[in-house]
Amino acid sequence: MRSSYLWAGLIALVIGGWFASGNPQVFGLKPADQDKTVEKQEKTAAPEKKKPLFRVEVATFEAKMRPTALYIRGRTQVQKKVSVLARTNGIVEEANFEVGDSVKKGDLLCRLDMRDRRARLAQAKAALISKKRDFEAAVKLVKRKFASEAKLAAERANYDAARAAVEQIKLDMSYTRITAPIDGVITQFSGEAGMFLQPGKPCAVISVFDPILMVAQVGERSVDKIKIGMIAKAKLVTGVNLQGKVAHISPTADIATRTVKVEVEVKNPGNKLHDGITAEVVFPLPPVKAHLIPAGIIGLNDSGEIGVKTIDENNIVKFLVIKLVAQTRKGTWITGLPDRATVIIAGQDYVKDGQKVLTQNDKQKPEVSS
Repeated sequence: MRSSYLWAGLIALVIGGWFASGNPQVFGLKPADQDKTVEKQEKTAAPEKKKPLFRVEVATFEAKMRPTALYIRGRTQVQKKVSVLARTNGIVEEANFEVGDSVKKGDLLCRLDMRDRRARLAQAKAALISKKRDFEAAVKLVKRKFASEAKLAAERANYDAARAAVEQIKLDMSYTRITAPIDGVITQFSGEAGMFLQPGKPCAVISVFDPILMVAQVGERSVDKIKIGMIAKAKLVTGVNLQGKVAHISPTADIATRTVKVEVEVKNPGNKLHDGITAEVVFPLPPVKAHLIPAGIIGLNDSGEIGVKTIDENNIVKFLVIKLVAQTRKGTWITGLPDRATVIIAGQDYVKDGQKVLTQNDKQKPEVSS
């Protein structure tokens, strides 16, 4: 009985020590971690499977000389606009024109009433005659030593003032006739019969439509490409095509829009073109060497730059930054590529810069992709 208790206690002691030590090798067992390590080493030792190269479709594009142009949204604008202002007050008694009428320089636009101007002129003339007599009498008295030089000077001043008063009334009477200062078309008319005009109030606005201007706001980075006298074309939203010369380039830029105002002078016989019509103004530029490619293959790199993915002689992908020149129905004209460039036209979204690829005509080689 005692010996069985002894053996049982001995076995329990051994098992307890085994659990306490955590070492299964005491009984010739392998730990689980060791099995995993061995399994991992076996997998590592196994040969790595080769990954096939990605296949893309490419096309070769040749550079061509293409005329370039600067396309700017613009509008028509009258060459000159003059407000004909009243210089004196009065009621309009005569109005000879309406909005839309053509006028010549010197044409009577409207005439104001005289009111008491004639009476005041007669009174001023009578005063002038009186002052003239007084002045002439003073001259004779001074010669005879019966009057002083001071008396003569005072009479001279009175005479000059009387003459000035007559001239002032005559000038005011001439202001009652408001005439056209230039040739043009009346675009606003306020001098209707019966209206009361005050000094500074416009009787009419006359605009010059021939020649007419095409006005465009050109970006500050492109304005240096435009020169005075350059031939420019324009197409109105109405479908009318125009051509003219650059007549003026503003010396200052608009701070808010960073653009410079450019004016193109266009002939407008018969004043057929209207003011304020939207148009696309085209400024021809020197030709450049460019490529015509499909618009769908253009993408962005990680820096947000526009470009296309090309491959070199070793089939290595390379992203090239491009600049857009023009958009047509056949594709997009760009610059920035070598004269002869092999461009990825299908699969470009699945490859990256520096990656080696296969083209549609290559056979699979025992190489691995990066």
